[in-house]
Amino acid sequence: MLQDRRYDFILGFVLSPSGKVGDDYHVEFLFDEQLIVAAGMSTRWARRRKIDLAELITEPWTLAGPGTWGYISIAEAFRARGLGMPNISVMSVSAPLRIPLTASGRFITALSKSVADLYGLKVLPVDLPTEPGRVAIITLKNRTLSPLVERFLAHLRDCTRRQ
Repeated sequence: MLQDRRYDFILGFVLSPSGKVGDDYHVEFLFDEQLIVAAGMSTRWARRRKIDLAELITEPWTLAGPGTWGYISIAEAFRARGLGMPNISVMSVSAPLRIPLTASGRFITALSKSVADLYGLKVLPVDLPTEPGRVAIITLKNRTLSPLVERFLAHLRDCTRRQ
């Protein structure tokens, strides 16, 4: 979409460990985000002090689809423990769909800690051996952005620096 000039920029997670996404793109990292396992406040898991990842394999999960930071990280975490993927009952990139399902207490999910905190989800005490997600602004090199976009990105940089 950037190449087609349909988007001025992309704000999202960069999954490449090197941070490189291609020679045509400029990547500006804003902050790192921790991936956590979350559930609703009323779930039986909410009162536990420590949860082994293997205990959650048969629970109903809701995850974003393959190729996303959460999906890849959860797949790697389970694989590192010699386990297959957990029971994914609902797969959708739509956070507004997955968050209420998780808050209901019927599902477990993996998402960024800031989103879990924002929506009042219970961060479960699961040790995830994953790298933090790197949130970045990605723009097309040698493209002049409009003053409005530049102003928005300056505001975004300012907001993320204050955290």
